[in-house]
Amino acid sequence: MKQQTLAILIAASLTLAAQQANAENLLQVYQQAKGYDAQFKALENNYLAILERKPQALAALKPQVSVSGSVTETRQRTEYDASLTDPKDIGNGSNATYTLGLSKSLYNGALNAQVKQADAIISQASAGLEAERENLILRTAEAYFNFLLAQDNLEFARTEKDAISRQLEQTRAYFEAGRSAITDVKEAESRYDLAIAQEINAINQLDLSREQLRVLTGGFYQTLNAPAANMPLAMPAPADIEQWVNTAKANNKQLTASKYSLDAAQTEIDRQRAAKKPVVDLVAKQTGSNTESNALLDPQTYGASVGVQVSMPLYTGGAISSKIREAQHSFQQAQQQYEFQDRTTEQQARNAFLTVQSSISQVKANQRALTSAETAAEATQAGFEVGTRTAVDVLTALRNVFSARRDYASARYTYLLNTLTLRQAAGTLSDQDIANMNQFMTSTPKQLAATLQKDMAASGEKLPAQTDNADQAALEANDTFQSYAAPETLKPGRTGQPLKLPAAEEATQPASAATAAKPAPPQTGQPQYFVIPRDVGKK
Repeated sequence: MKQQTLAILIAASLTLAAQQANAENLLQVYQQAKGYDAQFKALENNYLAILERKPQALAALKPQVSVSGSVTETRQRTEYDASLTDPKDIGNGSNATYTLGLSKSLYNGALNAQVKQADAIISQASAGLEAERENLILRTAEAYFNFLLAQDNLEFARTEKDAISRQLEQTRAYFEAGRSAITDVKEAESRYDLAIAQEINAINQLDLSREQLRVLTGGFYQTLNAPAANMPLAMPAPADIEQWVNTAKANNKQLTASKYSLDAAQTEIDRQRAAKKPVVDLVAKQTGSNTESNALLDPQTYGASVGVQVSMPLYTGGAISSKIREAQHSFQQAQQQYEFQDRTTEQQARNAFLTVQSSISQVKANQRALTSAETAAEATQAGFEVGTRTAVDVLTALRNVFSARRDYASARYTYLLNTLTLRQAAGTLSDQDIANMNQFMTSTPKQLAATLQKDMAASGEKLPAQTDNADQAALEANDTFQSYAAPETLKPGRTGQPLKLPAAEEATQPASAATAAKPAPPQTGQPQYFVIPRDVGKK
């Protein structure tokens, strides 16, 4: 029976491996999102459009050359007194003129301020684009982990439904044998119906998360690589929250964009004030005209002039003063927005740092809760078999096990997302962080099957019933993830029909054998995606 069960497990694993052989990883999904996401591409084009403001501002300081011309054709008819010999006189003529003008700004404070303003606006747009790129990383990671969590929840729902189904059959058998009450059967039936509803909801959530990824990447994903079981749980490095705050104030992209917005508002004041000052231009002009008519002489005239032109507004009805006041109020608005962003950035950095620390504790706590729930479920099942616990107790314990598994899976995905959020708050989030994290996205059914076969060969058995599992203390000491499918919930071999989980859960070792397992190898150093730049706080 044991070999048959594991044979089914191996076959199922290999089948899933074939389906997931081409599973995408986090880096691949991000690269697809970067080339497809409409929100990011819209901001890219906005940045390219803003880049054109600099050459436009510089163009006003360069020589301006213009040319104009006209051609006039005239026809004149004059009639005299009829007594004259020739009473009619017809005259034709044409006139062509041209003007070639050149002007060059020698001093124009408004144009100079406009160039500086263009630089500030471009820098602001650049920082905004970088902020959106970081936001794209977070949006992609969030959608990716939501998909993985939806996958896990569907697997949990199906596993729970199967386990409740077996418990329902066992409860019916006990009722027919007079060992259980009808209320236990009805409760088991109710729990089974609820499990079906949960499975339907889990399927819907998986479809929704798949659509969320489709919006980001334009792709349809059946499966995605999940974090490996030995994914490290590392504290932020450095461990000083103030260094993260200092780095955030120096590098946070939203804060940088707000600073350049403040600079642009200041240059707008300078530009409006310059409107009161004289404008000095170098002007040169050449003109020419050619006249053709019936006259004996057709004049041709040409002229040229070079000079300096000075203009200055004396009174504009108060328009310039009003624009200066408007610019000053806009500057004060930008100043308050910068102050708000500065405070928000500090808060985000502190919150993100503390959240990462809390996430690590939550993962460990949920892992311990899962172990406790599985131990309690095992004890409850044993009590049910000897008549000291009811079927309702078993179903409740089983529900607690799967609730703990969902919480544990959610906690580790939240932890990964929080680490990226911390780097975004610090302004150091980059594509390399995705590449570093992607190194741990290696968990697939194909690798699970290979691991089982490797364990089988090492043990000398054709099909080992169980694989070794690192004990809880070793896992916590090494700060590593434990696969949610690692421990077996209930032990077989007792009297009566044991409450088993599906095949995906049977290949793991019970807690009683965990003490003989070797602990996970210690982690050497912090993962790269937690390491803050060495010049942190020095900028």
